[in-house]
Amino acid sequence: MTIKTKIFKRFLLSFLFIVIASSVIASSVVAESDIPEIPEQWRSLTERDIEAIYSISSLNHPGMFDINNPRFPVLLKQAKAEALMLSAKASGAQAHVAAIARFSTLLQDGHAGAFSSVKRPVRRWPGFSAVWRGSALKVYYSEIENITKGDVVSQCDSQHIDALMRERVFKYHGEIEQPGHWWSHGWRLLIDEGNPFLLPLKNCEFVKPNGETYSKVLNWSVRPQAVRKHLTDAYNGDELPIDLTWPARDIAWIAMPTFGPNERQVTDYKNVFKKIVTQRDTLLSAKAVVLDLRHNQGGSSYWSLKIAKALWGEKIVEQKNAEYSKNTEVWWRASKGNTEYVQSLIDVVKDQPEMYQLITTVAKGMAQSLKSKKPFYIELEDHQLTQSGSKLLTSDFTTKVFVIVPPQCASACLDAIDVFKLFPNTQLFGAPSSADSTYMEVRLVDLPSGLGKVIVPNKVYVNRARGKGDYYKPDIAYNDIDWTTNLLLKQIKMY
Repeated sequence: MTIKTKIFKRFLLSFLFIVIASSVIASSVVAESDIPEIPEQWRSLTERDIEAIYSISSLNHPGMFDINNPRFPVLLKQAKAEALMLSAKASGAQAHVAAIARFSTLLQDGHAGAFSSVKRPVRRWPGFSAVWRGSALKVYYSEIENITKGDVVSQCDSQHIDALMRERVFKYHGEIEQPGHWWSHGWRLLIDEGNPFLLPLKNCEFVKPNGETYSKVLNWSVRPQAVRKHLTDAYNGDELPIDLTWPARDIAWIAMPTFGPNERQVTDYKNVFKKIVTQRDTLLSAKAVVLDLRHNQGGSSYWSLKIAKALWGEKIVEQKNAEYSKNTEVWWRASKGNTEYVQSLIDVVKDQPEMYQLITTVAKGMAQSLKSKKPFYIELEDHQLTQSGSKLLTSDFTTKVFVIVPPQCASACLDAIDVFKLFPNTQLFGAPSSADSTYMEVRLVDLPSGLGKVIVPNKVYVNRARGKGDYYKPDIAYNDIDWTTNLLLKQIKMY
């Protein structure tokens, strides 16, 4: 298999699974008449769903036979046990949400577990909102007198913020060892989402920039809809449309807020590709090119590869990427459910020759492995390179490149950084990224109640260069509260 085809195959399959998974989520509807009304019914429903998550996962998840992750079967049992313990303590809609969240969070893998689709109550707040930046929780917006934007929330109910984050946030959300997840989930500490296992905090202590400390009793109320407009940019700044612009005379800015573009955004990307070609001479002489990944939560690596090839050159990107991933193997978990699912995709892509060939090959291999009672179908790769032997290519694009990395950057967003960082003129600016599982290409299976989905990855990467849980640290950390474009541009101009 040539380098180009190997890379193309990976993003093509990922894109297909993303599209299918999205359509499954969108089609999940449960009639109100099927929703329990009394606590005993909720407890029974929740326990049945938890058992199903365990059963479906144990039958289909690659981790059950992954020699590089021998703890997965034990962890899966522990997740079930802790979720059942919670469901025994409380019942109701939000207990269903919390118990399933605990099951998933204990696995510490975004591609394992399940999620509840039960409707959440209106969020309550104490009159202010906070975000995590660097190593502290800071006030982002406040309607309480004397609580000011930028003040650090140091402790609440006589417990340090770090301890509270571990107990109240990471017990139900995110991965505790990922610095990017502290950024992404820090706001949850001072929000009441109706979790019956968490009593609202009573008071907090704050530290002003000048070191002065003060305390406030927290009064909880429904967060007004009007507050949302003040929080629009709190997560990782304003969201720019997909485009190549010049916010400064000698600085180009390429905004890539998604790698799962809709029809209009696909056109936007095509226009960016054209702009890079027509403006290449200007880009070569620019002071800097900014690759803005704010708001990006993955999708298909096709788009970042196209950007990289347009900037550095197609052949050198393919050569470096092939070298980077030369040891990677793809093992498909050949369970009955996974195999039938991949087989069902053949009809979906029958009018797309390239995709049809790929899916047919994988489906056939999985079916053979299943028949032979082998846990995996291992993709066979022809590792002969079609580039010019061992000759190393170079690029004429040596302009400084700053990649703005948001804390939620994972999946195809991380794939983008993998490629951009292959070149020495690239620096990462912003927050620590998120991290990826080695389990990929998820499908979603209905819970027995219909009130959620089980997350089932179909394959595992073996010997991937970027390991499970690996994340990117910023070359230039930016820990300020505001991540708006103008402020980021001001900082980048300094380098």
